[in-house]
Amino acid sequence: MIGAAKTLFCFSICIASGAHATIFMCRDASGRTLTSDRPIPECADRIVREYGNTGTLKREIAAPLTAEQKREKQLQDDKKKAEAIAADEQKKSDRALSARYRSEEDITIARKRDTSVISDQIAQQKKALSVAYKDLIDAQVTVEAQKKKGLVSAGMQYKLDRADQTVRDLNVRVSDSEVELAQVHAKYDVTLQRYREIATASAR
Repeated sequence: MIGAAKTLFCFSICIASGAHATIFMCRDASGRTLTSDRPIPECADRIVREYGNTGTLKREIAAPLTAEQKREKQLQDDKKKAEAIAADEQKKSDRALSARYRSEEDITIARKRDTSVISDQIAQQKKALSVAYKDLIDAQVTVEAQKKKGLVSAGMQYKLDRADQTVRDLNVRVSDSEVELAQVHAKYDVTLQRYREIATASAR
């Protein structure tokens, strides 16, 4: 009560000292209440309240941010900026999607067109792989027969190695094509889902 009375007394004196004065008030590091008609150096890093000549609070001046608070604020600002950019890019993407496809049937047709090319490619690669496997087995049989006779000809060994490499290469090609096909399907799955979300939002 005594502390409050002192504060009120000092505050009243400051108000009475100038009809148009602005009064600054804060608590310093030790908890003392300081008042002045100009900014208070001891409270440069603390919350300061500014009062008008009638004693009404005009504004509260926040304490300066600490280094850690500044870093945190910068991170939050960067996050908001990134989110705003992402939202803008999403809007552009949605407009392009809506312009490209007028219905789900359009997406189905586009999917079939893009995947059929890869599917045909896989079919051809597997057919070639089947032939390569046959050539490899034939070469292996011949080499084993020559081994039993004690000598494998250089030509036959070359043919075996080439057949083996051909099988390896075709297996890699088939695997890569199947991955590509899965990626195309995944792309159209996402496209279809987003198209439906846009259509639902537009219908509301």
